[in-house]
Amino acid sequence: MRGKPSDDKTDVLHVVEQAMKIRMVWEEVYTSHWAHPFDEVLKALTAAAHRWDVPIDPSFAKRAALEIHAGSWE
Repeated sequence: MRGKPSDDKTDVLHVVEQAMKIRMVWEEVYTSHWAHPFDEVLKALTAAAHRWDVPIDPSFAKRAALEIHAGSWE
């Protein structure tokens, strides 16, 4: 069963907003903590996710922190 078109648009806008917030978390930490110690990156990533109100899975946070710590480019 489908919702009203206005509900669908609202759902899409929420998904887009969440995606933009996730990207902002990544950009913030990537630009400020690239190739820094892993624990420092993980702490910054967790803090940024909290600041941007982005739920973050601990295992994903560790993988993302490892990418930033290792200094790999996107």
